[in-house]
Amino acid sequence: MTEPATSPESAPESVEVTFHGMAHGGEAVGRLDDGVAIFVAGALPGETARVLVTQRKKRWARGELVEVLKPSEHRVQPPCPHFGPCGGCQWQHIELGQQRELKREVLISQLQHLGGIENPPVDPVRAVGPDDGFGYRNHAMLAVTPEGKTAYRKARSHELVPIDACPLLHPLLQEWHAAMPPLLGAHGLELRAGTRTGQRLAMVQGQLSEDSFNQATERGVPLKRAGHDELSEMVGAEKFRVSSKAFFQVNTEGAEALTEMVMSFLDPQAKDTVVDLYCGVGLFTVPLARKAAKVFAVEGNNAAVRDLRFHAKGLPIHIVGTSVERAAEQMPTRLDLVVADPPREGLGAQAEWIASLKARKVALVSCDPAAMARDAKALIANGYTLKRVLPIDLFPHTFHVEAVGEFELSPTS
Repeated sequence: MTEPATSPESAPESVEVTFHGMAHGGEAVGRLDDGVAIFVAGALPGETARVLVTQRKKRWARGELVEVLKPSEHRVQPPCPHFGPCGGCQWQHIELGQQRELKREVLISQLQHLGGIENPPVDPVRAVGPDDGFGYRNHAMLAVTPEGKTAYRKARSHELVPIDACPLLHPLLQEWHAAMPPLLGAHGLELRAGTRTGQRLAMVQGQLSEDSFNQATERGVPLKRAGHDELSEMVGAEKFRVSSKAFFQVNTEGAEALTEMVMSFLDPQAKDTVVDLYCGVGLFTVPLARKAAKVFAVEGNNAAVRDLRFHAKGLPIHIVGTSVERAAEQMPTRLDLVVADPPREGLGAQAEWIASLKARKVALVSCDPAAMARDAKALIANGYTLKRVLPIDLFPHTFHVEAVGEFELSPTS
């Protein structure tokens, strides 16, 4: 049964809250006088703040930060003038090292509470990219206002927040974004860069005016239609073609670290048969295929499959161009190693199927701590042991964290 929200006629309540932790989703959590948990964006654990209660239900409430009365020692001044209204970042107000501590704590908490794992073996969060945590994004999707200004959306809202600059963008994209004229007639702008190759794409959605197109060209920004181009990027020694409709990690140094982690754990041998689920353009498939006997690469996105075919030439890669849910019938009866990099919702029902393959090792790449916890619980229930979780800070200044879970088949399974 849906719990009633605060009556819209009642005036929002102003309260003083001391926060004790960080919740999955990036909000600080404290308790009201009656013991109800309250979640507030922009606050930190250890702080006391004045909060406006904007939503109240039986077991939880949500509030808006009004004033920090006792700040945390880890609070810093956000460098971006758009921080707060803009929903692109959530944690610029937290010192970078503390962001990583909090991400690890959230990951441990989810593995304990959702995964039922008493002492999760979680490593410290690994840092990648620039020391200040900015300038790492090789890909950004921006909205465009009716006036032609680029914008992000407010958190939990469709409301647009026009931006003059975004410090998360790689310098190659910052340069083009700064040079962009008003994009009259467009409703979206997609920016992508090969940070190691220097290639860039600027793609517009909507009916861009001829004047805006000409101005962009004059300023050195060749605009393209969304979904009709490609670029290349280097990850370690491998060069990948990435079509504009294909997924690729937004942090190239992070992609390199993920590959290193997966390869180190799986340690493929010349006799091994491997399956790479949700393989995309082949970030893990290609290096695995250079060491293993055969790699079954499963991917349902057509653009990614085309890129994968390009990369698979001359390598022992069998492409299964369908969804993971439909791939079971095309798998061999014997598999030695599995790597899976599912979307945010995780493996879901596919965790049990993966466990049924009885591979000696499974590397699970996850971008959501709750999804990782649910998937870990399913794998453990079906004969696997969680050896280690390696978190990596692919998305500094946000609450998001990527992690690689290392699972081994128990000897009795």
